Formats: sequence, C-alpha cells, structure tokens
Amino acid sequence: NAAVRSQSSLSLLNTGQSLIIATAVTLILWRATQGVIDGSMSLGDLVLVNSFMLQLYVPLNFLGVLYREIKQSLADMEKLFSLLEQNKEVADQENAQALQISEQQGAAIRFEAVNFSYESKRQILFDVDFTIPAGSTTAVVGHSGSGKSTLSRLLFRFYDIQSGSIQIQDRDIRSYTQSSLRNANGIDPHETVQYND
Repeated sequence: NAAVRSQSSLSLLNTGQSLIIATAVTLILWRATQGVIDGSMSLGDLVLVNSFMLQLYVPLNFLGVLYREIKQSLADMEKLFSLLEQNKEVADQENAQALQISEQQGAAIRFEAVNFSYESKRQILFDVDFTIPAGSTTAVVGHSGSGKSTLSRLLFRFYDIQSGSIQIQDRDIRSYTQSSLRNANGIDPHETVQYND
C-alpha cells in the first residue's frame, strides 16, 4: 500500500515537473521567436536563448531525479530501522561466552543427531551426524533442497535446531555468543554451475 502511494506520488511529481519545465521552455522560446520576428532580437540571440534553456533544463530535471532518489532512500531506511527494531528469533543465552579459537589448535565441529525443519510439515535434516576435524577443509555436496545451506545457517545460529546438538570445541554452540560464532566461521558458497556436469 505504501509502495503504491509512493510510486503514485513520484509519478505525479514526474508529470508535474515535466509539464512545468516544458511550459517554461515553450513560453521563453515563443517570446524569443517573437523578438526575432519584430526585430528586437537577432537569430543568433534566439540560438543563444535556446542554448541557455537546454543548459537550464538538465539541472532542473536532475533536481527531480535527486528528489526521487532521496525519497526512495528514506523509505528504504524506514524499512531497515523497522527490521532492526524487531526482536531476534534466536537470542544468546544469558551466560553465553565468546568463542575463542587459537590458530595453532583450531576447533573441531561436530553435528550430533541434529534434526531441523523450517516448517513443521517439512523436515530438512534427520538425525545428522558428522565431524569436521580441526584445520580440515570440508565440502558439502548434494541435490537442491537437501540441506546444504541449512547446515551453514545452523552453524552460524541463524536458526536453532529442534533436537540434537552442534558442538565446537566440545561445547554446544548455544553456549557461545552469536557474534563470536559468526566471526570464527568461514564459508565459501560456490555457484552450482561450477560443479554441475
């Protein structure tokens, strides 16, 4: 509803601005042409007036574009601030600690009997068990919709699992702060065309 109103007001602004500028240019050129006809202006003066009008038209039109951009940016900022004010679906525990990993030691990641679904009717992960040893590089491959992206979202704690546990350094990731988890993890998502036959 707000988007429709915003678009309507911007369309009205475009039409009004174009009408005002076109009317002004037409009147000034008409007056200059009358001056050439009655001899008070030369043909060179008419060309000069026409050049001035073109030089004025571009900046005046740009003001309208600038206004539209500012109005759109303000609407986007309003949406952003409303998103920032929403409560988090996944919150840190009261006694959550920062995850600290030394470069020499690294940290193993373990999924134990993890079950997860975005919707109650469609479960994505069923009793997932695997370990990623510290310092190793691991690739997760599978068909579209098999849960590859879900694993990374769970590891970053964008969502909480329904059952099981995800552990880093033999501690459940829910005992760490989300910001420290996200700073410590790295994922390299590749486009499917790179691996598709």
